[in-house]
Amino acid sequence: MRGQPERILVVIPSPVLGGAEAQTLQVARGLRAMGAEVAVAAEPAVLQAAGTALGGAHPLPAALRPPGDMPRDAAMDWQASALTPLLGPWRCDAALVCCPLPSEGFGALRALAAARIPALAVAHLVRQDWELAETERGTLPRLRADWAAVSTPSARRLEALFRWPPHRVAAIPNGMPSLPPAAPDRAGWCLPEGIKLLAQIGRLDIRKGAQLAPAIAEAIAPGLVVMAGDGPLAAHLSKATGVLALGQQDDIPALLASVDAFLLPSEHEGCPLSVLEAARAGCPILATRAALEAWPEAAEMARFILREPDHIAATFAEAMADPVGTARRVARAREVAAAWDEDAMIRRTAFLLAAACA
Repeated sequence: MRGQPERILVVIPSPVLGGAEAQTLQVARGLRAMGAEVAVAAEPAVLQAAGTALGGAHPLPAALRPPGDMPRDAAMDWQASALTPLLGPWRCDAALVCCPLPSEGFGALRALAAARIPALAVAHLVRQDWELAETERGTLPRLRADWAAVSTPSARRLEALFRWPPHRVAAIPNGMPSLPPAAPDRAGWCLPEGIKLLAQIGRLDIRKGAQLAPAIAEAIAPGLVVMAGDGPLAAHLSKATGVLALGQQDDIPALLASVDAFLLPSEHEGCPLSVLEAARAGCPILATRAALEAWPEAAEMARFILREPDHIAATFAEAMADPVGTARRVARAREVAAAWDEDAMIRRTAFLLAAACA
């Protein structure tokens, strides 16, 4: 196996900066700290939103997101054409491609294969009920990339989606840096005192269950639902009674230290960083089974919810009325999160990048 690549291109083909993109930038900063020179190719808006999270990586603006109404084969051509002009000037040894959805980076991977650049594609969300389009399935053998996913369940589903044998896709568990817990500071966040606050972190869309927030707020009144993130439901939620929409926030651990519980009513997930952030912050976790599938110990560290406002409100009330049981789950969640280490995630990615170069 060749050594660690010295010049790495990180490709983020997303229209917005969300959890998958933030995790990819975490890895990019780690690879840079290991001595690699790193560039990040992404939409200008994503690079602007990333700001200091680029961590000294070279920003390479590129229109990697095809128009939404474009046929899939044409969309892959679009993305490949957008990335190709950057490959000559940058002259990278390897590429890391963020795939929030499995086929979202196929055009970029095709351009990398044509340029004979070794690539590692990392899939974040892999649904059980998905199928590849015929044009995507026909492209897959030509991509010549190694693949990983952010959890073992996601890796197994990706193999099924691609019709590959078991254990061909590696797992790179998400990880968080070891930081001291933040102190509660409701005043600093302009949050009201004396009432219960239930926080949801992440993209404000239907998949994450953000549309449930107004009904949840009504059910927990006078408590409030605090939402940090952006997405298609942001404008609607900003006007909803009982919902505090804070927009995109950087210091999520400090916010979670200032609320009473964390909510993740997702329909499906990969390995959400927000769960690790809540666990590290000592914030009680309420989530669907699908949102917690990456953690075998999930029942010991969280309370499971249905995607129903009344059930969520009842589970929140149960957590607040059972301090002993809640404290036990919080302690277990902290133990579990401590084992999901950022350094291990970065080392694993670096190893797989080196393997892709072999």
